[in-house]
Amino acid sequence: MDGDRKPASFLRSPFYCKVHRTSLHKSLLNLYNTFQKILIQRIDGLSLRVLIVGGGPAGSLTAINLGKKADVKLIESKSRVGFPVKCGGLISERCYSELKKYGVDAKLNKIKGAFVFSPSGDFVELFGKTGAVVVERKIMDLQLLKMASKTTEVILGARYVDSNDRKAKVIVSGDEKFFEFDYLVGADGVESKVALTFGFQRPLIYTGLQYLVEFEPIDKNMVELYFGSKYSNGFFAYSIPICESFARVGVISINSPKLYLDNLLKKHPSVSERVGKSIMEINMGAVPLSLVNFVKDNVALIGDAAGMVKPYTGGGIYYLLRAAELLGNSFPSLIDFKKEYLKEFKREYGVGEKIRKLYRILKDEDYDFLVKLSKDIDFSEVDMDRPSTALNIIPKLLKVAGRPKIIFEMIKAFL
Repeated sequence: MDGDRKPASFLRSPFYCKVHRTSLHKSLLNLYNTFQKILIQRIDGLSLRVLIVGGGPAGSLTAINLGKKADVKLIESKSRVGFPVKCGGLISERCYSELKKYGVDAKLNKIKGAFVFSPSGDFVELFGKTGAVVVERKIMDLQLLKMASKTTEVILGARYVDSNDRKAKVIVSGDEKFFEFDYLVGADGVESKVALTFGFQRPLIYTGLQYLVEFEPIDKNMVELYFGSKYSNGFFAYSIPICESFARVGVISINSPKLYLDNLLKKHPSVSERVGKSIMEINMGAVPLSLVNFVKDNVALIGDAAGMVKPYTGGGIYYLLRAAELLGNSFPSLIDFKKEYLKEFKREYGVGEKIRKLYRILKDEDYDFLVKLSKDIDFSEVDMDRPSTALNIIPKLLKVAGRPKIIFEMIKAFL
């Protein structure tokens, strides 16, 4: 008998059969995955067709990252992008540095830290790990779409209606058209029609209201955050200086944003003394504050449509930027895209949602106490894009806290 051959009794043994089946299964699986990648990268010699709905930063960045890998078409319902503005335009220096690689040059102001106000008007200066940049969204959105158009067919004034199988119904200049696709990306905002078509869950929604007003900031390179029940229900109000004499002043709230913003401008002990009477611009919109499932079969959601927003600030540019890049890296596997995005951000969303929960738990007197307490705390390791870094502050608070009830509520919120 050949020394390499196994006896018949061994070949029939359960052990050999199990090992052989496992090995064969792995080989076939690897072969199938390889074949699938080759097959889906080319269909009859043509690139995969990707239809992106939405021409804001989420759609444009996705188009840029997919444009060299697929046949990409982007449709936008408006005839021009960047209007109306539904964003404070405050992003981290890290985020702005990344956006510059995509042709963005829309910097209005540099921010080095924040003044955090308690309801009584007391405040503390906070400086985090990185600075921030105030951008002009109208310019930024246009620059990103221009960059996307280099590798993508962009159609403005095209309204997505719904989809049937792999064909989308779109209204262009009053005419009904049908666009075929292999992959569909919903980057069409918090009221996403793509999400509605395919039965995706809607994210938690608050409302944001923002004015562009004459304003004398304490320091034009510092944002100001205002906490308290008079200025928001469940969140906070803010001012973002764009220069020495103007600022974007706004509020995010569960309800009645105009009531709270008017209170801030007219009754806040500090703001009311520094704001002018003229309102140059008014912007209002829904703010998604919870991440939802963003992948189903050959459909993916990006940006506000998926709730890709920091739950504790309402800002979402960095999170959607990374989503677009990870989708580009993982394409055509949407499962891998979802896995990689959650690997990078799942913990950040979890911590961010717990911080947002605190906004509803803490009372005005608690904010007054915490602002005083924070004057003795070093926040230099806190990263505005990574809320998990704020967990390092809790041990410092425990060391100096004089009101254990507040600290107990904070710890309970994180459990």
